[in-house]
Amino acid sequence: MFSFNKILRIIGLQKPPKIASIAALEVFIEENAAFVSQVTLYTYVKARAGTSFVKMFENEAFLTSLAIARWHIYAASVADLTLFAAAQFQASKHASHTDCVKMAKHLGGRILARVEQQDVDENIFHKAENRLKSRARVARFTEHASGDGFFASSSDAFMQWAPVVDEFKTQDEEIMRNSIHLRWIGIRRELRERLAHDEAYADWCGG
Repeated sequence: MFSFNKILRIIGLQKPPKIASIAALEVFIEENAAFVSQVTLYTYVKARAGTSFVKMFENEAFLTSLAIARWHIYAASVADLTLFAAAQFQASKHASHTDCVKMAKHLGGRILARVEQQDVDENIFHKAENRLKSRARVARFTEHASGDGFFASSSDAFMQWAPVVDEFKTQDEEIMRNSIHLRWIGIRRELRERLAHDEAYADWCGG
């Protein structure tokens, strides 16, 4: 789901370019939502499974549950990061609340519409898009242009869909929520550093 270029940037072998267009912003959201959802989920499941982790990948029911969880967390991650991305333009005084709502709907809708998979019903992504639209309408963009105010949805999805027994989730809730929140910190910082507000907003207006 996430690209080879993303891996190169993580290990410091590729300097990331500025995000100067709406298309580039879409790619950033798509790649990082995929990265967070997969790495957070697989790391936790592997830690919980211990030495049984390899054998679990021979279990069809487990693989199905893992795929379902991955897509639910991904859809929620797209929504969270999309709202945060749109918020950057109101914080920089480029966009009004109405503009940010439209931008969030546009970005999230396009990303969720092009998911190619055969693991879950497509309606999952339609529902995720509708939830994103509802959140965007009432979002406090300026207030949450920094920090984790928009990122509860992906954390909740991780808690709900991770394929482990409820007893483990109860025991591990703080660990699980912290693990996904910590991954978002660097991504939020990267977006704020790389986003070329003037160029990206001009591209949005020109589109």
